[in-house]
Amino acid sequence: MKRLALVLSSILVLSSFASAKEIVAKPEVSKEIVTEPVVVQEEVVEVAPVVTPAPVAVTPNSYITLRAGMDFAPRYKQASFGTASAAQNVNDKSGDNWGGEFAVEYLRQIETSNFYLGGGLAYQRHADVKASNDLWKTGRYDSIPVYVTGKYVMANWDGVKPYLKADLGYSFNRKSGDFSQKTNDQKLGSGKIKDGMYYGAGLGVELDNWTADVMYKVNDAKLDMNNGGSHKFDYSRVTLSVGYKFNL
Repeated sequence: MKRLALVLSSILVLSSFASAKEIVAKPEVSKEIVTEPVVVQEEVVEVAPVVTPAPVAVTPNSYITLRAGMDFAPRYKQASFGTASAAQNVNDKSGDNWGGEFAVEYLRQIETSNFYLGGGLAYQRHADVKASNDLWKTGRYDSIPVYVTGKYVMANWDGVKPYLKADLGYSFNRKSGDFSQKTNDQKLGSGKIKDGMYYGAGLGVELDNWTADVMYKVNDAKLDMNNGGSHKFDYSRVTLSVGYKFNL
């Protein structure tokens, strides 16, 4: 009986020891979730530099024009001397024979607009003066105006450019022929032409380098007689001219 109890005790001790060894040896399973680190790669995008083209400078146009013109409907201011009751007209209002001019002009475009501004110099051969009667001997006077000129181009129709034009300056007048008063072929006095203003306005058209315009023009003048008396002696007309432009 004692032996049986000893055997059972030994079996119980061995079982307890085996269970304890199994519990110690069994690893503990962790429920923690371990995540792997994510490596983020930054993509570098190279942006090409934006190159802004330099502005192209626009040079205003400039040119020299040579022009030749003919006068139509020439008229002089009618000069008269003496008292109101006994005034003597020196001339008829209408001119005689022909008149014309030759001019050179420089024009430059204002920025890139349709306006052009410049200057000019001309030689103007005026029409002859008609004497009012046999008491007067009349010649004529010619002019050399120095002036500022401006032009506005209104449109461009396939190379055809209509424009407005105006001149303003000073007219240096020179006598061509004698202005004198006669009595029985005896000269009683002679006349002298004085300088004055010059101005004109009109319109024209350009085609390639050719120009053509029609302008109303006036040269201010004064006729002084050395035996006394003075009167305005302006010359006006309509001038048709043709020119050629030389680009600079």
